[in-house]
Amino acid sequence: MGQNSKVVGPQDGRQLKQPEPTTFGLGDRVRKKSGAAWQGCVVGWYSTTLTPEGYAVESEAHPGSVQIYPVAALERVA
Repeated sequence: MGQNSKVVGPQDGRQLKQPEPTTFGLGDRVRKKSGAAWQGCVVGWYSTTLTPEGYAVESEAHPGSVQIYPVAALERVA
């Protein structure tokens, strides 16, 4: 991890693990497939009971703005 990286997670000793296999990696350019437009760079991931594979995407148009989406809502940008 880089000097500014931090690992965050539950305080009860459980380890957070990136979903595997992953569809997208950190730094991949993606966009929403439908609905309101959102295009940017994958900056993180999340996993819940309802969304086993989800991604945090930072907007290219508005740096610093991040939205989270399930994998099914995203597609890779060439």
